[in-house]
Amino acid sequence: DDEGGNPFTTHGQYEHDLLFDGNSGLMDIANSGAQWGDSAKRITVRNHVCSWFTANTKITDLTLENVHVVPRPTFDPAGTLVINADGAQLRGCSASFFAVAQQSARSTRPTTVTDCAFDLPKASVLVQTPVTAPVHFVRTTFTGLDGNLLRGSGPVRFTDCRLAGAPQAAPLVVGASEVTVDGGSLTDTGIALSAVRDQRISVGGGAALSGTNAAKALLSRTAGTGATVTWDLADLRSSAADADTAHVRVTDGRNRYTAVGARLTGGRLSLAADAFTGTSSLLHTACTEDGVTRKGLPADGKRVSAAAGNLIL
Repeated sequence: DDEGGNPFTTHGQYEHDLLFDGNSGLMDIANSGAQWGDSAKRITVRNHVCSWFTANTKITDLTLENVHVVPRPTFDPAGTLVINADGAQLRGCSASFFAVAQQSARSTRPTTVTDCAFDLPKASVLVQTPVTAPVHFVRTTFTGLDGNLLRGSGPVRFTDCRLAGAPQAAPLVVGASEVTVDGGSLTDTGIALSAVRDQRISVGGGAALSGTNAAKALLSRTAGTGATVTWDLADLRSSAADADTAHVRVTDGRNRYTAVGARLTGGRLSLAADAFTGTSSLLHTACTEDGVTRKGLPADGKRVSAAAGNLIL
């Protein structure tokens, strides 16, 4: 499917209610330029194989089922799949380079990515800056993670997903206003909040964090910003690969930190006193810390409670 142009191209004159089933070939939806309108609605693609799939213009209610983008050096060695976060729903798809864009907001249905697998290139952008719509990943596997970015402000949720990097790789950099990890696992990767805006991170549902990364922190925020970060850590298991890796590292900024029932093994818990002054707060209770070194935690006070109520092994 690498020769003779794009076998499956729609111009963007608001094509709608189209079904492509059981084909192979490059797919390029509503992408013939602004003069055509750049719009499409209710396009469904099933059981498709190609080496390039772009659907990042004003495409509403795109449905992809069992679509596989295979990298090929003769056309697109990246194996690109890009979608528009306007009611897009993916099930059972795979690609190497995968990105979520947003150029329209007309749909009433959520953008979901379910039972998919992506082997992302280093430092690629998973969620692009214009994305304000919520994006929900369900039982999806991400491998090859190394400094990948989620720049959009819209909420991002990972439900029972598997995220894997490497001990020398950088963690994910997340700019979403809200990021939720509900179950699943993060192995040799992590989440570094960019703190370019107020953010909330929730980790629970039995989520398992393990290993290390180049930043030596499984959960962290970028230093030097004045944004308020709300930390909601509950039913999670975190196992650090070495003594220098922090389960959570917070060095400054405004923070509202709550950890209840977390189970931490090895490594460090780095919560600097400078990060919990003024209107910041810290509640760390009912947690199990097995071989964990506490670093820099502030003394208990009116807005800080971390010394009592935990099991320290």
